Amino acid sequence: MTTDGAPAMTGIHNGFIALCHKDEDFPDFISYHCIIHQQVLASKRLNTKHVMDISFKIVNSIKGKSLQRRLFKQQLDEKEPELAMHTDVRWLSRGKFLQRFRDLLEEIIKFLDERGDDYQQLRDLDWQCDLAFLADFTGKLSTLNLNLQGKNKTLTEMSSSIAAFQCQTASMIFDIEKKKIEQFVNIKDHMEKHPNYNFISKKYTTEIRAVVADFEIRFGDFRKIENLVQFISYPFNDSIDHSDIYELATKFADTFQMEHMMLQNEIITLRCDIFLKARSSSGQDFWALVSKEKYPNLKNCVEQLHSCFGSTYLC
Repeated sequence: MTTDGAPAMTGIHNGFIALCHKDEDFPDFISYHCIIHQQVLASKRLNTKHVMDISFKIVNSIKGKSLQRRLFKQQLDEKEPELAMHTDVRWLSRGKFLQRFRDLLEEIIKFLDERGDDYQQLRDLDWQCDLAFLADFTGKLSTLNLNLQGKNKTLTEMSSSIAAFQCQTASMIFDIEKKKIEQFVNIKDHMEKHPNYNFISKKYTTEIRAVVADFEIRFGDFRKIENLVQFISYPFNDSIDHSDIYELATKFADTFQMEHMMLQNEIITLRCDIFLKARSSSGQDFWALVSKEKYPNLKNCVEQLHSCFGSTYLC
């Protein structure tokens, strides 16, 4: 059962999940927090206030008054899209907002100068670098968010996207520490414009690590079934040994209230099934080929996992 984290759903004593678990007539089930909601909450760990406050204030001052808005549009090239106003309804919309603000930064500074407004931060190279970093990193978070959306997204696919992003952040941290900034296009542009700028990598790696740490905490529920998801994605992995099979059977049995030994035997038999192994890379839905008569317990577990919605995206 997927929840949005609201107290009415997740309250320890009177939440919907707790009441369902207490009801003896209610079937056993696993529950977890919506992956998309968790990702957005973890993303909010990123410190954007000192950049967002100024950017938001400036954009609102331009777009909030019709005359100022017309004057600014006249200053822009006719082919340039208009500057978007940021709202906090969807947190990750700030990725596009920050990118657009940075793209138009020179025009914004010129426009503010002409009307007599002085925002010293806009000329501060440290602030500009922070803006560049946040535009880059929130853009990556927004891309992850889009990858998690869609009516046909399974728990397996969504968990894989989260795991891939966490691995990518390790690469980001390594690159920034070595001052290799190719994957941070805005920072790279900032450094090219200001070649003598003293780039301090630590404050950006600290920000990324904080988000990663929040990801680790928030996605703890999915870590509990990660090895199950990996197994059903590719059950013939050569690295799986006897101890892994025992652990898999135990996890399946505990999660879905089934008999451990029967599951263990079915896993072993399946991994030795030449017919299924030959078809595991055929491009077909592998588990549709698995006989429910021959592997009743394992097939039941897999069907339950496949039925899990990873998010409340369509709710």
